Amino acid sequence: MDYLAQFRPTITIPEPVPTSTISVSPPGGTHKPHHGGPSHLPLPTDTFPSAHVHYLHTSHVGHNALWVVFAIFTLALVGVIFLTIRTEKRNRLFHGISALVLTIAMISYFAMAAGLGISYVPIHNHGVQGSLHHLFRQEFWARYIDWLFTTPLLLLSLCSLAGLSPATTLAVILTDVAMVVLGLLGSLVDARWKRGEATRWGFFTVSTAAFLIVWGILFTGGLKAASYRNKNTKGLFTLLSIGTFLVWAAYPVVFALGEGANKIGVDAEVIAYGVLDVIAKVGFTYLLLLIHTHDETGPWTLPEWWVASPQGYGPDGRGVYGSLGSRDA
Repeated sequence: MDYLAQFRPTITIPEPVPTSTISVSPPGGTHKPHHGGPSHLPLPTDTFPSAHVHYLHTSHVGHNALWVVFAIFTLALVGVIFLTIRTEKRNRLFHGISALVLTIAMISYFAMAAGLGISYVPIHNHGVQGSLHHLFRQEFWARYIDWLFTTPLLLLSLCSLAGLSPATTLAVILTDVAMVVLGLLGSLVDARWKRGEATRWGFFTVSTAAFLIVWGILFTGGLKAASYRNKNTKGLFTLLSIGTFLVWAAYPVVFALGEGANKIGVDAEVIAYGVLDVIAKVGFTYLLLLIHTHDETGPWTLPEWWVASPQGYGPDGRGVYGSLGSRDA
């Protein structure tokens, strides 16, 4: 038995390990309770909320407005084609330009209504919790592509009506192109922070300066050139130039309230631009085509070689426009 006893397990209780408490004083010092003893508080464990993203876009109201404007431009184009057929070929310069303007606008609004030519651009949130709510505004850059082509064509009609020189006409058109491109860059710049917002307003300011240069040229040189036309033509140029200037002057206002300062919603912006586009393009087109009678031969009258195919043979072997050559006699 003594032999087995030496194989019995023995249990030893380890001595307790000394422990110590580590305390961390919070920022600002150690809090001392009223009874005078020291007290150690844990470090603050505040959680930081994540930012929320908000997309500002059109509702069914703005979407339907795009389709309505598309339908208006389509009907207006059909009317211009009808007027073009009834007009003599050499007097179709304004008809051709107007048809092209309405076609581009029609395609542009069809694209926007179908969801094309659209981006979401960050804008600055001026609210009290702007850092926690990031705003992305829907931008229709397709309208700027529209304006890049249609506004020079409208100005070409005005310059031709007044009889401005090709050099002056080119200067007006190039300045207008710069105006539209600067507006496009201003609408697409990331304006979430103050620096981006300042950049957007910088583009807007330079674009507005280009706008004033365009109309400064038209109101000085254009009126002077139009004074050499007959009374009806001069009166029509004055009417169209003043009316177009007033309508175009409203575009920067809509930009400032919508894309710039975010004071109006995307639906209101779409409707405002749509109304202005209809007035600036459809209204301009029908005033020009219905009032201008082409009684006077001017810079808008197309040459015979432009509108008629060669017939017969001339003395130099080339075709003769609108007559029979000697070989056909």
